[in-house]
Amino acid sequence: MKSPSSFVLTIILLMGLSLLVRETQAIPSFARKYKTSCSTCHYAFPKLNGFGKAFKNNGYRYPAGQDLEMTKEEPVSLGADAYKKVWPNAIWPSDIPGTAPIALNAIGRFHYDNTVNDKKSGYFEIPSVFDFFYGGTLGDKISYFGEVELTRTADVEYQFAVNYDFKPGFHLKLGSVGLEDATPDHLTLTAEDYNVGSLQNQSGTWQLTDGAGGGLELWGAGNGPGGKGGFTYKVGIGNGHSDDNNFDLNRKKDYYGRITYKIGGLGEIGGTTGQASNQSEFYIDNSLRFGAFVYKGTANPDSTRDKFSVIGGDIDWWYKRFNMTAVVLQMKSKYLGTNRNSLAWFVEGNYVIYPWLIGRARYESTDPDTNDNSNQVENNILPGIVVMLRANVRLSMEYLKPLDKSRKADDRFTIQFNLAF
Repeated sequence: MKSPSSFVLTIILLMGLSLLVRETQAIPSFARKYKTSCSTCHYAFPKLNGFGKAFKNNGYRYPAGQDLEMTKEEPVSLGADAYKKVWPNAIWPSDIPGTAPIALNAIGRFHYDNTVNDKKSGYFEIPSVFDFFYGGTLGDKISYFGEVELTRTADVEYQFAVNYDFKPGFHLKLGSVGLEDATPDHLTLTAEDYNVGSLQNQSGTWQLTDGAGGGLELWGAGNGPGGKGGFTYKVGIGNGHSDDNNFDLNRKKDYYGRITYKIGGLGEIGGTTGQASNQSEFYIDNSLRFGAFVYKGTANPDSTRDKFSVIGGDIDWWYKRFNMTAVVLQMKSKYLGTNRNSLAWFVEGNYVIYPWLIGRARYESTDPDTNDNSNQVENNILPGIVVMLRANVRLSMEYLKPLDKSRKADDRFTIQFNLAF
């Protein structure tokens, strides 16, 4: 085991080297467009606050028709508004962003665990992931979001989707679709992924975070009584199981749906002036949100189909400086004549000590086969702390502690540095 002094020296080296790195989903190009702080939309990037969710539900636009007023970066016009009056004898006018709507993101880590020669040691994972994000709007009805991800193993992953935004309650999405936001909103502050998102079907070829691939989705949101809280929904169809060479590996399509209802807090589509970048309590949204989701699909080629289904629910509770999230997921999989039921759930709490300092902890339980009594259930606790060094620079420290005797040596300490620009 390393001496305390050498361990501290390793951490200091990490602090110096990790200016190379960051994570996913925060889009600084929006901050440039509106000339506002990341905290306008983010609790602590990439986790969204109430206004950030309303901004997203409006098709990446300011609520209540304020987008034109709040935009500080003038777009480039592609035709005059008068063209609308003479259509179809003219091309419908639009615009494009005044500058390239691209954000660069990177993440780097330092781990201390026993993965190297089964002995506890520290090692750097820098860079771990490097992302190019692009997102924005084209005119008043079209929005888009995409990502190209480069990993340290030289793998390249990408996704892209375009929305036709009829109104906040009705959007049509074409491109990369799925239920990633069921875990929850797919925006974690931790280095370890949510266990519910990585639960696999029986053949081990699909998990929730894989999404449905290319497809079509209808989604929308609306405010509740008095302009507070409200609902969101999505229903979609996608190719499902794919690989590096095929968009679809079988003739079957995957289907999914999700619905949520929020009591109290900022309306799901806003309607107020929102949170200014200088507001100190951007992390408060006193509310209670319930959600449910379902997914049904088929993996593998037709000759060896793995038919599976997923059902789940979640709770997202905000009270002053405290935020608690709980998610449960059950997966049923039928493959080669056998049935398997799997169950995963977690409870996570975050507490804002200062706007730049957040304490957090998660308890999670994963049972890959509830019919198997061989005591294969995995239980972990993950305490940690998040430090926002700047609005776009985040340092987090967390400890993964297995609670099962058979896995007690698999504990892991991780320092992660995130940078978005």
